[in-house]
Amino acid sequence: MELGAFVMVPGGDDFTGIREAQPHGLAAFENPRAPYSSRMPILGNDVLRSWMDRVRKLGMQSLWLASGAGAGAATSALAEFARQGIERLLVIELKSYAEMDLADLLRFHCERRNPVTEAQDAGGQLGVRLLDRPALRATAEKYESCCPPTESVRNPYQFSGYAKRILSARERQELVGDGLTGACAMRPLGTQIREQVWIGEGVKVATSARVIGPTYIGADTIVRAGATIGPFASVERDCVVDCGTTVERSTALPDTYLAAGLLIRNGLVDGGHLEHLGWGAAADLESAGLGSRISRRGSRRQPFSPAPTDDCSRGENALPWNLASSSAVAQPWLQVQL
Repeated sequence: MELGAFVMVPGGDDFTGIREAQPHGLAAFENPRAPYSSRMPILGNDVLRSWMDRVRKLGMQSLWLASGAGAGAATSALAEFARQGIERLLVIELKSYAEMDLADLLRFHCERRNPVTEAQDAGGQLGVRLLDRPALRATAEKYESCCPPTESVRNPYQFSGYAKRILSARERQELVGDGLTGACAMRPLGTQIREQVWIGEGVKVATSARVIGPTYIGADTIVRAGATIGPFASVERDCVVDCGTTVERSTALPDTYLAAGLLIRNGLVDGGHLEHLGWGAAADLESAGLGSRISRRGSRRQPFSPAPTDDCSRGENALPWNLASSSAVAQPWLQVQL
């Protein structure tokens, strides 16, 4: 095979929880690492799907997916691809949303004759790189000898387009705002009911609740009496916002319950975990009875799998993958047709 594509979904030990108890029933810590999966929807969209669409534009018919924690999982995967005789491999670590022309990256890589080309922007590496067969072979040899790979990256590909790191709560919220206002290519997955307000299927909003645009409310979410959603808010699918609670310039990830009378401003909430976007601190809402993960029949923590079209259907077209639940190296890796 001349060109292959491999996507690594971070997971497992890369996500840590709340570790230090504080007064008033709240647990907090500084500089938390994201407890949420990179597969979590953004305005109802799956970032993995956006990368798959970009890979398809290269004329590729399939790609490989794996879920794992740390550099070891990725290194072992690259070693396996080297053994399969792939001439060139596109590697995407699912940690960023970037409106990147992968054909331009490939042209740059070939023109510079780099063994490894890493895409980066002003903020650093984007988790996208191309490796030629010699670099893959070197990776395999170092992996088999238990030595960590030390690829030499020459002439990095400088990407100047739109990009955000989706495992950064702050940049994730910036992407939400840009998607709501049309400042990037991502659009809310739902029906626009008025200017800069989108909702998914099955949303229930009390008549006394206020929805202030730009705002997105995901499928089957319930907004109760006196609550306020927006501006610059994203409440993803299957959430409940209880009476009088305000969600402003914030995101609530799927299956999140927010208790009555809360003010969520400049934050990201995942179940009972609240991260403040500006302070870099987090709190445990669940221990104080202020928020929780909604338990439903079946596994509601399955990875987000939207329909491949732009409609709101989440049934028969859902992608049959389960990557987020694995914390170990996935072997063999899952091949997905594009």
